[in-house]
Amino acid sequence: MWRHYDYSLLAVVMMLLGVGVAMVYAASYGDPVIARTPIDQAVTGLVGIIALVLISILDYTLLKNLAWPIYLVVLIALALVIVPGIGTLRNGARRWFTIGTLDLQPGEFAKILMTIVLAKFIADRQGKRPYLETVALSLLLVVPCVGLILRQPNLSTALTIVFVWLVQVFVGGINRQHVGIIVIAGLAIVLLVWNLGLVENYQLRRVELLLNPSPENLEPGERYQVEKALDSLGSGGWWGQGYLQGTSSQLRYLPVRHTDFIFSVLGEQFGFVGAMILIAMLIFVIVRSLRSAYVARDMFGQLLCVGIAATLFLQSYINIGMQVGIMPVTGVVLPFISYGRSSLIVLLAAIGIIQSVAMRHKRLEF
Repeated sequence: MWRHYDYSLLAVVMMLLGVGVAMVYAASYGDPVIARTPIDQAVTGLVGIIALVLISILDYTLLKNLAWPIYLVVLIALALVIVPGIGTLRNGARRWFTIGTLDLQPGEFAKILMTIVLAKFIADRQGKRPYLETVALSLLLVVPCVGLILRQPNLSTALTIVFVWLVQVFVGGINRQHVGIIVIAGLAIVLLVWNLGLVENYQLRRVELLLNPSPENLEPGERYQVEKALDSLGSGGWWGQGYLQGTSSQLRYLPVRHTDFIFSVLGEQFGFVGAMILIAMLIFVIVRSLRSAYVARDMFGQLLCVGIAATLFLQSYINIGMQVGIMPVTGVVLPFISYGRSSLIVLLAAIGIIQSVAMRHKRLEF
């Protein structure tokens, strides 16, 4: 099986981890408040690599037997985290379990765990018609999870899970005539969520500012984060100002620079060329994930890989997009680069699943 291990994927992921630790160090350099974040990121990355190897050794089909217990655990964890006194309240959101110095974010785990649940459900119903019934029933699995996440509130994670569901039902065998029905159903759900007040006013305001950023629509400081991110990226030029030399990041003008806005730190210090290299590495990981889906021996493995690839794509697109002004500001971290212990562990475990799929069958080598 080890002949089929995707060593190129592992190598690029390891390089991304190294870049991530280096950029977290650069973002926290000279700031005593977040001075420990590079160490935490490095230790978490080491634990994640161990998890990656162990998961890749296990046969991914074992996950099918665990899908329904996983679904139950996800719902319980998401329900508990929004309970006052159990979940940790921070910046108006209740998204974390605090265990000692460790913050666990069940929403991050839900992204990958729901991918497993949906992959099993759709794969088990292959060949059963009408497929629209499979689409509808799989949506019923997603709705409670998304509803609980919106109560935190955490719109970006909820949208990520919905996006993964859409990708998986599409790959699972959706017919052309079903697309229109899904679009109509999606619009109905959006209106329902809006009317039930599950989306916070500040989240709607961020979307409004993206669609209409005219000066007369702005309050003082409303686009501060985006403006500082654009300033940082622009000041990097072609080759950047140099490692640990970025003006905005080192003088702490850039907000949450070690998490949400770490791409701007990299762009400022390594310029356009460095930013493009990073994007190319992320694209490589996504493409190799899709390659594993192509060589998967069954529909379950295929759906696992495309779901993980969808998560990596959407997180990368939203995080980079909000820093260049084409997406609303939200708390989506850049995969493998941003500081975030729950996110990093989950992503590395997901790469282990992809490796497990790739190791156990191969029809094409490229």
